[in-house]
Amino acid sequence: MNRARAQGIPNFHIFGEVAADGVVVAQLARHTRLDKLPTVLDFGFANAVQEVLARDGGTSVLAGLYQEDALYEGAPDITPRLPTFTGNHDFGRLAWIIRNARKDIGDEELLLRLKLSNAMLFLLRGVPVVYYGDEQGFVGHGIDQAARQDMFPSQVASYNDQPLVGTGATTAVANFDRQHPLYSQIAQLAQLRREHPGLRNGRQVVRAQSKTPGLFAASRIGADGREILVAFNTSTQALVAQVEVEPGTRSFKTLHGPCSDKVSAPGSVQVKLLPLSYVACVGAPR
Repeated sequence: MNRARAQGIPNFHIFGEVAADGVVVAQLARHTRLDKLPTVLDFGFANAVQEVLARDGGTSVLAGLYQEDALYEGAPDITPRLPTFTGNHDFGRLAWIIRNARKDIGDEELLLRLKLSNAMLFLLRGVPVVYYGDEQGFVGHGIDQAARQDMFPSQVASYNDQPLVGTGATTAVANFDRQHPLYSQIAQLAQLRREHPGLRNGRQVVRAQSKTPGLFAASRIGADGREILVAFNTSTQALVAQVEVEPGTRSFKTLHGPCSDKVSAPGSVQVKLLPLSYVACVGAPR
């Protein structure tokens, strides 16, 4: 860090690869307090996403994760810098984890769940890290080598025997398709983060949660006080709900999905979500 600053690089980013079992923030946070690592990979986020999208965990799992953000040294400033991810070679791609947990899942539902995971990755606090090939619908058969599919035309039988999500292609052909639905979605989410600083470093406030699959909502509040409301439906049923927002936010415009243009009353707005969908709504400038 001193060397970077001496070279005129004030934002040199260091993080530790510290694995954690389950959504146990203390296992991660102690390395920022005791070992003074600036940040660590957010395995807690990855495990929480698995609980709510691969299994039938309530969205309260996510709320519990964020409730413990205060354990990190330097919180709350450190938490927007935690590298977040949904899968890797150590425990497999999220597509494989979902298929393994939900044996009868169809391709359409799997694609929706993966899109929902990407939305959580890019719209909630943290620095999103995409495991290569996830944007092309790679699935895999497990961990380590079984999760290291080739982007170029592969000659590995155990890679090529599996159709990819969102396309009829396999790894037997080159895969760098910018029209792939997951690639397109990730590009759109990345553009939202570029355009709205509040999604990169804004304070996060949890607004709604459920002990069963269903609604999770949070506000990202930027340095200028502007609010971005993000809401996710992890259930297979449509839902309508009133969600708390900042009292000073009186109107919204849509960044993604259907957003109410006006609040129902000061501090409350209605959200409507299709099954396994999400919305992002930005409040009017103050």
